[in-house]
Amino acid sequence: MKKLIVIPLVLLAACASQGKGTADIAIYDLAGANAPSAAVAAAHAGLALELRLPVWLDSTAIVYRLAYADPQRVHQYARARWAGQPSPLLQQRLRQSLAIAPGSAPCTLRVELDEFSQVFDAAASSRAVLRGEVLLLGKGRVAQARMPLRVEHPSASADVAGGVHALAAAADAAAANITGWLQQQDLSVCRPKN
Repeated sequence: MKKLIVIPLVLLAACASQGKGTADIAIYDLAGANAPSAAVAAAHAGLALELRLPVWLDSTAIVYRLAYADPQRVHQYARARWAGQPSPLLQQRLRQSLAIAPGSAPCTLRVELDEFSQVFDAAASSRAVLRGEVLLLGKGRVAQARMPLRVEHPSASADVAGGVHALAAAADAAAANITGWLQQQDLSVCRPKN
């Protein structure tokens, strides 16, 4: 008798979960950064990259804000996720854009972000916001220079796909801003010794 009850329950559970599995969740990453020039790669030799994000971004959730309704509230897309935590994904894209090899180096470029999200100004209008600070740390990790960083990029569509593409474009714009700022810094102490 128990066998007869268990089989219908298993079939019922299988039907109830249909269409609700992880296969229906869109997975996004930040791949596809533009290759930097050889001059940028040479200029950034001797730099290591370190990225810090706030604790509330320490998950695979893709977050957004409704600035027109409740700007302090952070929302998460229910049917979309990052392929991993945003910190290593963003660090990889910045590393590629800035031509900074992984590993240790005489100087560290630390990017500390307070915001990395899609912001809706209206129900049909959104933008990517990347905000924080960049520090150039010399020997002994002493801060040599700092720059505020704020990049916004409009989303082509007011959905998760538009937000992810805008966040990737904002990361590229941030890399361009950082490259311009680094050109104004004295990086001679960061050069590897031959």
